[in-house]
Amino acid sequence: MAQFDESEDQMPTVASAPTPARTTARGLSFEVIAGPDGGARGSIRSEKIVAGRSVAADLRLTDGTASSFHVELSPTPEGIFVRDLESLNGTVFHGARLRSALVPSGSTLQLGATLLRVDLDTPVEAQTEQLASFGALVGDSPAMREAFSLLARLAGTHLSLLIEGPTGTGKELAARAVHEHSAQAGAPFVVLDCTAIPAALAESVLFGHERGAFTGATERRPGVFEAAGPGTVFLDEVGELPMALQPKLLRVLEQRQVSRVGSANPIPVAARIVSATWRDLRARINQKKFREDLYYRLAQARVAIPALSDRPEDIPTLVRHFLSRLPKSQQGARSISPEALQELTARDYPGNVRELLHTVERAAVLAAGDVILPSDLSFERMLMGECSRAGSGPGMSDDAPTQALPLFKEAKRTLIDEFERDYLARLIARADNNLSRASALAGIERHHLRDLLRKHGLWSTES
Repeated sequence: MAQFDESEDQMPTVASAPTPARTTARGLSFEVIAGPDGGARGSIRSEKIVAGRSVAADLRLTDGTASSFHVELSPTPEGIFVRDLESLNGTVFHGARLRSALVPSGSTLQLGATLLRVDLDTPVEAQTEQLASFGALVGDSPAMREAFSLLARLAGTHLSLLIEGPTGTGKELAARAVHEHSAQAGAPFVVLDCTAIPAALAESVLFGHERGAFTGATERRPGVFEAAGPGTVFLDEVGELPMALQPKLLRVLEQRQVSRVGSANPIPVAARIVSATWRDLRARINQKKFREDLYYRLAQARVAIPALSDRPEDIPTLVRHFLSRLPKSQQGARSISPEALQELTARDYPGNVRELLHTVERAAVLAAGDVILPSDLSFERMLMGECSRAGSGPGMSDDAPTQALPLFKEAKRTLIDEFERDYLARLIARADNNLSRASALAGIERHHLRDLLRKHGLWSTES
C-alpha cells in the first residue's frame, strides 16, 4: 500500500517496471423503470459507480428529487454494495431507507422519484500492466497496483487530480510522485494546507500581496499559484476549504490568473492543481458544504487510496520496506522474525500507513538485537492498551470483567508512566548511556529527554 518515506531526498524518481497481471473488471447494468428518465438503460464497467443529477455522476439522472451525487454502487462477487451519499431524499430499498448495504443483483432502488434496477454484469478478465510501486509508494495488493498504474498514466496529463483516502494513507506522497513523474518535475511543488489558512490573510496566501497592501505587508510576496509557476499546487485536505474561499479558488481555476492583493495587474496561472481529501466531497456537495462547480474543476480525474485495513496483504511488504529504508547512521534492527511480522499484520491501524511506519521505527530502534522479535513489540502492545492478564496494567485485566474500573485519568497516567519508564530504560541502554545518541534515536530534544530520565530515576542529577 502506500509507503511512507517522509524524506523527499530518499524518494525514488521512477516508477517500478510494470508487470503483467490478470484483473477482473466488474460492472453493472441498469434500467430506470420509473421516474423522469424512465426507460433509460445501459451498462457501466467500473469498481464504483455514482448515480445522481450532477454532470460528474457516472449515471446521470434528470430527476429533480435526486441529489447531485445520490448513491454509490460497487459491484462485488457477493452482490452490489450500495452507499447513500447523504442524499436529501435518501436511498430506499424494500421500503427502508439505507445508508449502506449489500443487495443482490436485480435489486430495485428508489432514488427520489426514480426507481432504478441494477444487475451485476458478467465479470471480464483482462491482462493489464500493473506497477508494484510509484514514487515513494509501494504495495502488493491489487487495489494499490491499480492505483499506481492509474497515477502513472495521469502524471503525463495536465488534468486536475483529486486524490481521496483516509488520513495516513499517503495522499501527499502520491501527489508528489505525480509531480515528479510529470513534465513539470523540475518546477516547484507548492503545498497549501486548507485546514490552516488564516481567514484574515486568505487572499494573500492564495494570490500574494504587494508591499503596503495591508498593515504588516512590509514586502511583496507571491501567493501559492504564482510561487508554483509552471509546477504543481497541492491543495491538501481541500474538503476543509471554507465556503467563503471556494468561489475565489473557483475563479482562479476558471480564469487561470490571479491578482496580488493591492494590485490590479493579472498574473497568469500555469500550475497544475492536485488536491487531496479524506472527506467524500460528493456528500459535502449534497450537504451544501462544498461547491459542485468547484468539484468539477478539481476532480477532472480521481484516484482513491484505500485504508490499510482494506489491504492487509500490503503490511509485510511495507514493514520490510520501512526497515530497509532506515538511515544507516541509526542503530536498530533491519529485519523482523516471521512471528513478529505475523503479529504486526494481524493488528488494526486506525492511523493507516503512517501509524504502521511509526510502529516499525519504534520497534526497530528499541529491539534487543538485530532482528525484531515478538518481545520487542511490548511497547506497541502497551500503546494499544493491551495490558497483560497478569495484572501489570493499571487495573484493566480481562479476567475480572466485574472489577471496578479505575478513574480514567488515573489509568491513563499509570499506563503512560509504565510505557515511559520501559521505553526510556531500553533507549538509554541502546545508546550506551550517551544522552546525545539517545536523543537522536528517540527524536526528543536533549534537555527534555534528560528531564524524562530523571523523572523515572534513570539519570542521576550529577550526570
